[in-house]
Amino acid sequence: MKIKVGVSNHHIHVTRETLDILFGKGYELHNKRDLVQKGQFAAEETVTLECNGKQLEHIRIIGPCRPYTQVELLERDNEYFGIHAPVRTSGDLEGSENMTIIGPNGIVFARESTIVADRHIHMSAEDLITFNQKAKNKVVVKCENGVVMDNVDIKSDETCVLEYHMNKDEAEELGIETGMEIEII
Repeated sequence: MKIKVGVSNHHIHVTRETLDILFGKGYELHNKRDLVQKGQFAAEETVTLECNGKQLEHIRIIGPCRPYTQVELLERDNEYFGIHAPVRTSGDLEGSENMTIIGPNGIVFARESTIVADRHIHMSAEDLITFNQKAKNKVVVKCENGVVMDNVDIKSDETCVLEYHMNKDEAEELGIETGMEIEII
């Protein structure tokens, strides 16, 4: 059974408190575009990231607010900032890199907030049954272009819609694009 690929660029997730500091108390994000995962959207709002005297501007916020602030970088961003944000699953932030986030109304120094997202497959509870998987399993997948990738995490919660996610740097290196398909092998 085939699974669609979604390629992810650098972006951030914010808590309500972080959003209040960056954009002002009670500020609400504006939906630029719905994402495949239920309830998630690319916001109109962007921020600037700063680390080691260097800045990256126009970093998109993914809404809605989450229980943690998380910066998801690409490997090239690690090199640019001169840091070593670990490749991790979303929410696994202990011991990760720090980042300063600059918004139009304020600045947040986000401790242990910064990772490079690992490759993963979002599955609903029904998908887990269909694919004979469990959340947090690691699988090997093969892309339609013949590339095989291992250590792919299975993620599942009530918002999950079947989709394979990988970061833009890895996708470009392997010749994989959004909309291509993979299968678990």
